[in-house]
Amino acid sequence: MSHIMSLRSFILISLVYVGYCKESGEKHLTILTQSIGSMLVSEIGDKTFFLAAILSMKFNRIAVFTGAAGALVLMTAISCAFGIIVPTLLPRFYTAIVVTIIFYFFGCKLLFDWYHMENEGDKEELKQVELELEELDKKLLSSHKIIDPENPSEGQKQDLVSVVPIQQIIWQAFIMTFLGEWGDRSQITTISLSAVQDADIVFLGCSIGHLICTTIAVVGGKLLAHQISEKTVNLAGGIVFIIFGLMHTYDLITGNLD
Repeated sequence: MSHIMSLRSFILISLVYVGYCKESGEKHLTILTQSIGSMLVSEIGDKTFFLAAILSMKFNRIAVFTGAAGALVLMTAISCAFGIIVPTLLPRFYTAIVVTIIFYFFGCKLLFDWYHMENEGDKEELKQVELELEELDKKLLSSHKIIDPENPSEGQKQDLVSVVPIQQIIWQAFIMTFLGEWGDRSQITTISLSAVQDADIVFLGCSIGHLICTTIAVVGGKLLAHQISEKTVNLAGGIVFIIFGLMHTYDLITGNLD
């Protein structure tokens, strides 16, 4: 129940801030929209999305959401901090050029993957996450003295769910999500946006985007993970990043970098 209240509070604060953005000009609302949109197309169908989806099928959903969301918000804060530092090392105009190139690169890469992907693809990200979680299950089975961690029965897996403490689930979800996000497309995008835009708005937008994706993953679970079309996600993501690239190109041409 507490995570629902926290989520509601965050959404309320976000809505108030959106109202402030409207009052202070369209630019803030544009930054907020870009930040949320870039996280949605980066995270849905990503490794950390599948991680939250599958973990929530095995363990307490509130614990999984708390750990995963905490890791994503912390990573967003770190990324925004990096983004604030970048303009001190590189003139703003050249920083904006680099950011624009990054958006075009991600867009073209996603469209390339979409074009060369066979139908729904092989869901490599999902397979990799399932393998990692199998290893996690073995470690937890062994640490909690459950017999035969290499070939656990369904009964033993049920025993595992009942004996693993909530704080350990939160910690495992936090660590695996944090490590999964390091160097990911969403982290690079967050750094890029905060380098050329207001970092506080970028932080809010990216955090909202992450929380939306994590909520979808935790609620939808593994069933949703298997239904997601990686090919469609790549197409949508490619188009969105190209659009953002064009928007930043327009700002460069018109000199609207403030």
